[in-house]
Amino acid sequence: MFEIFVCDDDINITEFLKFFIMKHFGDESKVVTMNRCCELIGMVEMNEHVPDVLIMDINLKDGNGIDTVKHLQKLYPKLKVIYLTGIINYATAIFETNPSYFLLKPINENTLCDAITKVKKEIEQDKSDSVVIRTNGSESILYRRDIMYIESQGRKLILYMSDGKRNEIYEKMDIFQNQLGGSFIRSHKSFLINMKYIIERTNKEFYLSDGKVLPISKPNLKEAKIKFISYLGEE
Repeated sequence: MFEIFVCDDDINITEFLKFFIMKHFGDESKVVTMNRCCELIGMVEMNEHVPDVLIMDINLKDGNGIDTVKHLQKLYPKLKVIYLTGIINYATAIFETNPSYFLLKPINENTLCDAITKVKKEIEQDKSDSVVIRTNGSESILYRRDIMYIESQGRKLILYMSDGKRNEIYEKMDIFQNQLGGSFIRSHKSFLINMKYIIERTNKEFYLSDGKVLPISKPNLKEAKIKFISYLGEE
């Protein structure tokens, strides 16, 4: 079931959105409406319940929709958001929350359908791109596209992420490489690189977009060269 939260302080708008969402996506969707930021925050925090997508007004009587989304994304960073508003003057603040779509009031039925369809596709892409890691007895979901490279240190693998964060897991490099699939290249017994972030290759090193330089070992040179050239051709 695809769950959608709609938050707007105008009950006519929330009912309008619910009606057309159910009209076009009713067989596979559940819509929950609310009219206050505090109501939304309470539902997410107290019930630890997060929707597949949040349709969020920006100016509500009890708060700012963008600030509310920022708060919720601290708990659930992957929360998908569609903003709606009657005025366009929030561009910078909005994009700090990485919205999937922006709807301008009055809302058009077809545009609403386009927005939800886009988010559904994003979620399907995220699922196919996700990998589960286990650390300290808990499980986390990462996206392959966000992993820049992996370094093997003893029994641990260090995952270097595109946002500068690091994740440590206990796993063998060969096993984890099989989980990640074909967009990663083994340049060295200790390094596995996401080719998306490679900007230059020599016979000895790969240069990454963040300035990092990683070695290519002689045993891995031929395969690394062939795989990277093939990747560039596909791009």
